[in-house]
Amino acid sequence: MKSKNSTTTPIRIVYDCSCTQYPNPSLNDCLETGPSLINDLVEILIQFRVNKIAFTSDIEKAFLNVQLVKHDRKYTKCLRLSDPMDTESDFVVYQFASVLFGSSSSPFIQNSVVKTHLDSEETPVADDIKQNIYVDNVISGINTVHDIQK
Repeated sequence: MKSKNSTTTPIRIVYDCSCTQYPNPSLNDCLETGPSLINDLVEILIQFRVNKIAFTSDIEKAFLNVQLVKHDRKYTKCLRLSDPMDTESDFVVYQFASVLFGSSSSPFIQNSVVKTHLDSEETPVADDIKQNIYVDNVISGINTVHDIQK
């Protein structure tokens, strides 16, 4: 595991999709957020505390791992000045290949992708994850080492 202060720790950009310039709406103002698919954290923590052996897990770079199909990428553009020191320079247009980290719709998209994958599996592990996932973190446990094999 890399130290948080390490020079090799990757930087992830979080976009401020709530940024606005009056009277224009922000990107988040224009997005549908979808229903909440997040499990109740209190319920997860209570169940977690009942177990004798605890474990946690995290979906690494969860939002960045939700890829956009090529024909949808045209809707997720970012404009950048070709010369940041010259406000009159041309824009360079980038298209996102994954879910935008920082938009109000991203949690729904990420959670629906995870739910879809878990629903396609009929295993005790998938069922456990479905019940004990909070955004991109799994907080669960078992009572005996023998339970690991189930």
